[in-house]
Amino acid sequence: MMLDDVEHQIQMHMGEAESMIRNLTRWTSVFVIIVMLAPQGPAQNAALRDLLDKLLVDGEIVAAQAVVGRGDDVLLNCAVGTTMPGGTQAVDADTMFCIGSCSKPFASAVVMQMVEDGTLSLTVPIDTYMSAFGSLKIDGQGASRAPTMSEVLSHRAGFYSQKKKMTLQQLTYIRDFGLTLKASVDGIAAQPLLAEPGTEYAYSGAGYCVAGRVAEVASEKSFEQLLQARLAGPLKLTRTTFFPEIAEPNIAAGGTLKNGNGTPNAATPHLTKPELRLPLIGGSLYSTAQDTARFAMAVAGQGRLGSIQIMTPNTWQKWTSRPYSDGGYGYGWGLLVRNRKTVQVSHTGALAASRSSLYVNLEYGTYGVVHFTVVMGRPGGRSTEPGGRINKALGAAMRQMAQR
Repeated sequence: MMLDDVEHQIQMHMGEAESMIRNLTRWTSVFVIIVMLAPQGPAQNAALRDLLDKLLVDGEIVAAQAVVGRGDDVLLNCAVGTTMPGGTQAVDADTMFCIGSCSKPFASAVVMQMVEDGTLSLTVPIDTYMSAFGSLKIDGQGASRAPTMSEVLSHRAGFYSQKKKMTLQQLTYIRDFGLTLKASVDGIAAQPLLAEPGTEYAYSGAGYCVAGRVAEVASEKSFEQLLQARLAGPLKLTRTTFFPEIAEPNIAAGGTLKNGNGTPNAATPHLTKPELRLPLIGGSLYSTAQDTARFAMAVAGQGRLGSIQIMTPNTWQKWTSRPYSDGGYGYGWGLLVRNRKTVQVSHTGALAASRSSLYVNLEYGTYGVVHFTVVMGRPGGRSTEPGGRINKALGAAMRQMAQR
C-alpha cells in the first residue's frame, strides 16, 4: 500500500469548509493554556499540534487531546484547552471525552470476544436471545426473520437509521439518556424495519443499542460490566467508561452558542439530569486519547498488547475483515481494503458537541487518536467545523510515523 492511502482513508471522513474567525480578545488566556499543556520536545509532531493550538485560539475548538504513534514509540501526545467553554480548568491527559461513534469499535470488540467464547453467535438470529425480535414488522407485514449479530454489527439489520428520517419516538430511544438500555431496546424492537435483515446497509445507532442489550441478556451482566471485565480492565483503560462518576471534575464538554457565548452543551451524556442511565452502546463511551491509543495498539497488535491478549488472531481477523462483499463497513469499523486485505480500520464520532477520530493502520502498525470539543450553533453549522482539517493533519502525522 502506498503511504498516501493513510491520508486518503482519513480524507473520506472530511466534510471540510474553512472558517477562520479569529477571536483576538481570547488570545492571552488561550496562549497561556497552550504553553502549559502542549508537551514540548523533538518527539512532538508540530503540524497537528500547531493546528490544534490555532483552532483553540480561533475559538473553533474548546479543547482537544491527540496521540499518534506506533507501539510505545509516540510521535505526538498533547492536550489543549479547557474542560468547558469559558472555563478555567485545563484539559490534561486524564480528561475524559465523550467519543461518540468511536464507541462502536470498543463495543464490537466486546461482542467478538463473546462470540469467541461461545456466549454469542454471529450467525444465529437474535430472537434466540430476545424473543421480542421474533415479531419485527416491515411495511406492516412480518419480517422474514430476525437479524443476526453479524448484520447488526455491520448495519445491515434493517433497524432505523439516524442518517435517514426518524420519528421523534425513534430519536428518543437513542438520545434520552435517562432511559435504561432495556427500555431503549424494548422501544426499538417495536419500531418497523427499514428493510429485510441482510438486504441493505443503513448506519444505525439503534442497532448498536440492540447489540449491547443482546450481550447483556446472553451474559446476564450489564454492558458496562462486560466492557470493564473484557476490555478496559485487561488493557488498563482506567479512564474509559459509559458512566463517569457524578462527582468526576475532569470531563470535557463542548458548548452551544447562546447570546454570543458558548455554554456547556446539555445534550452531552454526563450532564443528563437527574441521572445518566443509558449506555448508548455505539455512541456515548467516555475515554481519553491515551486510553484509546492503548486500545488502538491492541488492534494494531492483532488483538494483543504486550502480554495481554484480548482476542485470538482468528477472531481479530474476522473483526477487522469485510463480512460482506460490498461496502466499506465491517464489524464496528470503516475498512480500507486493498487486494482483499484490510490495511486500515477507522471510525469517527460526533455526539452533542463532542468529536473524535480513531485510525489504525494495520500494515504499518501506526495509530492516530484525536478527541475534541466544539461550540455548536455557529454560522454554517457542522459544515464549518474543523474536523476535516484535524483529520487531514492526523493523516499527515500517521504518514510521518510510518516513515520513521
